[in-house]
Amino acid sequence: MTISPESTRPIRTESDLFDRWEDLMGDDGFERRSLWLIFLDEEGQQSNLLVPIDDLPMLPAQRDVQAIADLVGRVHEEIGVAQVPMLLSRPGPTEMTEGDRRWAGALTMAMRDRHPRWPIHLATRGRIQVFAGDDLLGALAS
Repeated sequence: MTISPESTRPIRTESDLFDRWEDLMGDDGFERRSLWLIFLDEEGQQSNLLVPIDDLPMLPAQRDVQAIADLVGRVHEEIGVAQVPMLLSRPGPTEMTEGDRRWAGALTMAMRDRHPRWPIHLATRGRIQVFAGDDLLGALAS
């Protein structure tokens, strides 16, 4: 999937990232659980590549999380991206679920050596929210 040419402002702050997710996701809702990846260079400029990984299970399995980390590593090597912000999207209620927290916690741990780290976001119908540290505490302990 490619992104629109309107998304040309660099992403340098968490607010910039939140705004970009809002621009890309819209408010129509989602039919499946997906993980969205965008790729930024050193200056925060987004590449024209937007990757959805569709039909994630409700809870993360180590092999799935490792496959995502491996994908990010390959893209880093092949096209030289510096940063890979992530957004989890799903149908259903806007409140974070235990499954959402576990996915965010597992991805946070898998990407902990990549800097700078961006907070993972959750998109549901009409709402985008960030997984804050408090949201991940229980998931990281699991």
